[in-house]
Amino acid sequence: MKENTACIMNFGCQMNEYESLTITKMLDKAGYELISSADQAELVIFNTCTVRDNADEKIWNRLSSLVPQKRKNKAKKIGIMGCMVEAQREVFLKKHPEIDFLISPVELPQISKVLRDLTARSYEEYSTYELMLDEKAKFPFRTYMPIQTGCNFNCSYCIVPAVKGREVNLSPDEIFKKLDSLVEKGVKEITLLGQTINSYKHEDIKFADLLEMTALRYKGVWIRFLTSHPILFDEKIIDIVAKHENLCSYFHIPAQSGNSRILKEMKRGYTREKYLKLISKMREVKDVCISTDMICGFPSETDEEFEDSLSMMREIGYETAFMFYYSERKNTPATDMDDSIPVSIRKERLAKMIDQQLSMQGDIYQKFVGKIYKVLVENKARKGENCLKARTAGNLPVIFEGDISLIGSFVNVKIDSATSHTLLATLQD
Repeated sequence: MKENTACIMNFGCQMNEYESLTITKMLDKAGYELISSADQAELVIFNTCTVRDNADEKIWNRLSSLVPQKRKNKAKKIGIMGCMVEAQREVFLKKHPEIDFLISPVELPQISKVLRDLTARSYEEYSTYELMLDEKAKFPFRTYMPIQTGCNFNCSYCIVPAVKGREVNLSPDEIFKKLDSLVEKGVKEITLLGQTINSYKHEDIKFADLLEMTALRYKGVWIRFLTSHPILFDEKIIDIVAKHENLCSYFHIPAQSGNSRILKEMKRGYTREKYLKLISKMREVKDVCISTDMICGFPSETDEEFEDSLSMMREIGYETAFMFYYSERKNTPATDMDDSIPVSIRKERLAKMIDQQLSMQGDIYQKFVGKIYKVLVENKARKGENCLKARTAGNLPVIFEGDISLIGSFVNVKIDSATSHTLLATLQD
């Protein structure tokens, strides 16, 4: 173990990424060296997710190796924060009483006091660091901006409302005060975050209004937003995205299933037909790219109903899809439903769904070949000498040859070819 070092292990959504970055800045200011090795770090913090079983398993597996290290060396500190704490606090206390602290999402503002008591170091309040641009960040020119926490929906499979609480929305004044500072420091891309972001409402200002206000205020900055609920996605949002060039032509719109009966069992509030109508309207936006979340193996889902999900994915042709098999979450209505699908069948369906999507993406990405796109350069590519990785407004990854001085800037590239995962391009003058 190396003294005065800290490691944050992040799991889950973009909100978790934002929170982990904020804690990283607090630790850096308190004198810690941030390292990637949890085994070597003096202080280890897990920022957890509990939406699916595999996220839980990763935490328990990692703790099984770290806790014995702590037993041998009392100077090593381990803390757990995030949704898994809210859902399984008693399990943590029973399985690993050696853990130094547990902080749920609603307790997060208390973390500075918890860390002070634990490490005898000085920490400023969590809110002091919130959304300050971190030059040491992987992408200092990009930022997340949470404008909403919690969720008022009650999807039968989802534990998020139980662990995150009810929906709370920031005022536009609060949002713009923070974003003004970031844009002044050189941020080129802002992603507005919310559990169901299009449910945002503050006094008379709805999400479509906020989106247009943001686009007009930061004309040279790309604006994205995550995650939207289909039932609240009105055409005004689509029209505003089409109207403003700096609003990225990318919609992440989780379907979860392509069968209307399963959607009703999930308590999603829409049918297959209504969802397809919404997607049809979105496709009218120039160069739009659409991604989704899909769940297979939900309780009582028949083979035919699973095929409805596959057929809907074929009909829509998503540019990207995030696919999962159903995971039981304690204290959610779906856990008590009859006709549970065996895990082996869930996994078989997921494999079939993934194979179909990747096969389709290989064809879908061909439509971009030969066209010129503006991209934001993110970093050096992992493979290829002198190659850079960028991203289109439609959130598609692009690899091209270029000098590292281009990182953090907008450039134009011509798409030469495509795989099922990536667009390969040439830099344009």
